[in-house]
Amino acid sequence: MKTEEKSTLPAKNEQFTPQRPSGFLYWTLVPLAKFLSKILIKGRFERDPEIKKRVGPFVVLGTHTCIMDVAMMEIAMCPTRLNIVCGRDVFTWGKIKPIKKAAGLIPINQFEMDLGSIRVMKRAVDAGLSLALFPEGKFTLDGKNLFYLPESLAKLLKMLNADVVFMHNYGGYSSRPRWYSGFKRGLVVNKSELLFTKEQLKTLTADEIYAVLKERFTFNDNLFQQENNLRYRSKKPAMGLHYILYKCPKCGAEYEMISTEHHLVCEKCGNKVRYDEYGRFTPEGDSVSFDRIDLWYDFERESARKELEAENFYVSHPAVWAECDDENNYSDVGEGEFFMDRDKIGFKGKRYDGGEDVVIEVPLLNQFTIVHKNYEAVDLTIDRRINRFYFKEVKYSAKINILVEENFRLNHNLSI
Repeated sequence: MKTEEKSTLPAKNEQFTPQRPSGFLYWTLVPLAKFLSKILIKGRFERDPEIKKRVGPFVVLGTHTCIMDVAMMEIAMCPTRLNIVCGRDVFTWGKIKPIKKAAGLIPINQFEMDLGSIRVMKRAVDAGLSLALFPEGKFTLDGKNLFYLPESLAKLLKMLNADVVFMHNYGGYSSRPRWYSGFKRGLVVNKSELLFTKEQLKTLTADEIYAVLKERFTFNDNLFQQENNLRYRSKKPAMGLHYILYKCPKCGAEYEMISTEHHLVCEKCGNKVRYDEYGRFTPEGDSVSFDRIDLWYDFERESARKELEAENFYVSHPAVWAECDDENNYSDVGEGEFFMDRDKIGFKGKRYDGGEDVVIEVPLLNQFTIVHKNYEAVDLTIDRRINRFYFKEVKYSAKINILVEENFRLNHNLSI
């Protein structure tokens, strides 16, 4: 069996300094975003007045709760234009391609060290540009912060030597959860804080900075909604929940859950739970449930962890392999088995063109999460080229994500 060698893409992104976002584009999109924040959600802003006392440049850090995070950040920092640091997959989006240069976007490999993009960020800040950075690298699935925040973030901030602003959208997840199509109209409060001045960064150690970051990057939108009794209006509040809540809490069956407009139902045992606009679960009859989405998701985490502790753990699923080319377009190039064991994750199969055997493997020791898609696919970025694997049975990406994260916990002795 041949191991496919991935060619390294030209390092052209490592050599440029991004331009400040176009004034025309900025002053067109930000007012539109502000309007939409009132229409799609009940957007509200609580700005730290200390931010206006600083001249920048800024590194603006945000949690990643929903699709409106970037727009809310741009509104809150107005008139400071932000160069957004985003995963390479964003550059494949049809609506982004025409404006990526004018927007001053900076691509980065998600969940791995990308020295080239770090150099670009440094040159941007040294040129007086301000950055928008979402260190979690992905939208939350369960309404909580990503369980692991890389310690290297503190070192990056010291190196960039810019004022640091922190933002979180309270209610963002409840208004537009990753598993839901559309918006649930309800209160979203954007709170900004001048976290560190560049002078403070020089006096603090990386450990001291990291401790502050860990505290700020801890949130639970499910609790925020329930404790404040907030309603997020929707005609179908439960639709899509089966994507992340795939395990029945009554019989333990996996991927037997279906979602309707108002319910999660297990097709194996009939367990039926209502999910309402206030983020509450109500079991019907003798059905079993958890009180919140994150608690149900934690139940799935515990189950996955037990699987990983088994000797000779191994999972695999039939998948179609797609590859992103130099023009940021995807095409299907092969099919086979997507697999995972305790040491590695990857793909074994054949190319369509010529039937060549292919093995793609990524070590898991320091892989703390993975890029996953709602349409049941996962990404592996190798040498800055995105490889996407679509599960033929149209399921499994949420569980693969959990398995990767729990495997990291086990490898590094982290508590759940």
